[in-house]
Amino acid sequence: MRPFNLLNHPGLAQQRRVFHRCWSSLAGIFTGCLLAWLGLQWQTAEILQLRQVESQLQSAWLARSQETQDATRQQTRQRIESEQVGHLQKIEQHQQAWMAVHERLQELAEGQGFRLSRLSSETGQLTLHGEASRFEVMAAAQQSLSDQWGQSVTLKNVTTGPASPVSFVWQTDWPVLHSAPLAAAAVSGKAKP
Repeated sequence: MRPFNLLNHPGLAQQRRVFHRCWSSLAGIFTGCLLAWLGLQWQTAEILQLRQVESQLQSAWLARSQETQDATRQQTRQRIESEQVGHLQKIEQHQQAWMAVHERLQELAEGQGFRLSRLSSETGQLTLHGEASRFEVMAAAQQSLSDQWGQSVTLKNVTTGPASPVSFVWQTDWPVLHSAPLAAAAVSGKAKP
């Protein structure tokens, strides 16, 4: 038979086993909770870091989008300004051509002895209304103008009376007046004293 040991009593051994099981279970639960808490903290830190990266990427994307929109607006503004400059240059050329025609006609009227009462331009046609003392003066001025401009100046209407001056209406193509003959006529008209 075995010697009787109170320190190794079967009831005490079972009590130790229960205590060991409880302690092991509590230690396992504590370790599991600690690991779960650490995992949760790590996951929270990762989520915060990912949100920060997402925020940086989103702000970079917004900055690039803004730069792209600004560049597009700038290009559109430059294109519109370029078109406006081109349009203003065309207007200026048209105005210079109109002034050259007007000046040349005034010089011609003074030199040839007729008077212009109205000058208009519609749908590519230049129409001149005027009066001359005699029909021959009007015909000579019409021929002189046709020769200087290098295009036909047609007589559309003429009114004569026994004691009144000859009223006439001339017509010619306006677009042709923008060409070299007009410029040459304007320059030659300015060069003459």
